[in-house]
Amino acid sequence: MTTWMTRALMLVLGCLLAMSGVWFRSFWLSEWGPITFIFLVWLTMSVVFGWKGKGKPYSIRFGLICGSGIALTFLATFYINSYVGIGLLLALIYLGVRTKFFERRWAE
Repeated sequence: MTTWMTRALMLVLGCLLAMSGVWFRSFWLSEWGPITFIFLVWLTMSVVFGWKGKGKPYSIRFGLICGSGIALTFLATFYINSYVGIGLLLALIYLGVRTKFFERRWAE
């Protein structure tokens, strides 16, 4: 029952975000648009990655670290160069994979 409710909520949220992008197009193309977008991405990713699931404690530190890394790649993409942003994103993915690999090896 919760899966269809979650999907319906995500559909409504996606439609609202798409409509806000069209209605407030002049804001998103202004000087404050990319900064606001990056802040919203940072805030959302920090909450999403900090939440471990139902009945489990929140990890604020992990959420802030992951959200900050993703926001950093958006900053590099918007203000430096798209290739620098892609390279930074690939470096973060590489570090994440390597960290998981070493975490499993130390557990053995």
